[in-house]
Amino acid sequence: RGWKSWNFGLELPQVLEAFEQAEREPKPPPHLLFSDVYLEMPPRLRRQRAELQRHLETYGEHYPLQQFQK
Repeated sequence: RGWKSWNFGLELPQVLEAFEQAEREPKPPPHLLFSDVYLEMPPRLRRQRAELQRHLETYGEHYPLQQFQK
């Protein structure tokens, strides 16, 4: 009912199919979380990026990393 008021004419099945299709696409690499935000990355973000890299190296088998671009 309320879908048509904001979904640009798409029906729920079309919206769900679009989500499913997007979910099948490879995800951007995790390191991109830290880029394109600042012209120069602040030290705290460099530390967080390094921490994420170490975490994924140690515990990567617990994450669906194969779904991400390299």
